[in-house]
Amino acid sequence: DNLAPHKTPDIVAAIEATGAEVWFLPPYSPDLNPIEKMWSKVKQLLRKAKARTEQALLDAIAAALKAILPADAQGWFSSCGYRYE
Repeated sequence: DNLAPHKTPDIVAAIEATGAEVWFLPPYSPDLNPIEKMWSKVKQLLRKAKARTEQALLDAIAAALKAILPADAQGWFSSCGYRYE
């Protein structure tokens, strides 16, 4: 994200000290943000559930979040250009 405190030299140095690279993304770049892909899947599942009561909506949200698998997250990060081992 582009939260100002995340860009301070001390924070950047701490991140780089772990061997990670710091990338600053354009201000609005959903195609480079894995969380946008996650929310897309959640919203798709919620539309499919067609919940019409508060309890049905809460149940649908819980089911949608449980449906997100580690492989999904890996794919989203990979498709956004993030490297991991």
